[in-house]
Amino acid sequence: MNKYVKLVIAVATTTGYFLILRYVAPSRDPYFILGIGLIGYIAWLYGIMMGLSTALLLIPGTLYIYDQFAVSTSYMGFASSPAYIALEVLAAVALGHLRNKTMLLAKKESILSEANETLQKALSGVREFGGIHSLCTSCKSILDDDGSWQKIDTYLKEKTKAEFSHGICPDCAKEYGNQP
Repeated sequence: MNKYVKLVIAVATTTGYFLILRYVAPSRDPYFILGIGLIGYIAWLYGIMMGLSTALLLIPGTLYIYDQFAVSTSYMGFASSPAYIALEVLAAVALGHLRNKTMLLAKKESILSEANETLQKALSGVREFGGIHSLCTSCKSILDDDGSWQKIDTYLKEKTKAEFSHGICPDCAKEYGNQP
């Protein structure tokens, strides 16, 4: 989601919260509890620090709006109590942390899917050398698809991505009189 769209959503929901408290919600009901959900939503959009900043903005704003009503004095004490403020902070921290974990997992999943795609491409390029092939018992040449005989190392280099170097194994060195 675009950062400007997130900003517009955050400002609109905060403004909507204050308008609901002031003009829609009856003063005898504790609608300020909706602020916890708003703080959690902002923390989900932006992270822990923005959620805590929203909590700091909502506390005096909510108290100011409830101060306008004579009936709501019983809620003012709760809206400014340490327990309610702790709930706001908990909502901001928990949902902000959850957002960070979710984004980290999404990033890891993206990296893994890219690595998987790269490996799948590499695997599709691998040619399997199988089947029955005619091999000369004397010179170890192999019969290719065109019917001509090739050295086995040349044939395998063309058909696979194998590279070869030449040497003498210890058994052959003993047989030919060369000690390795």
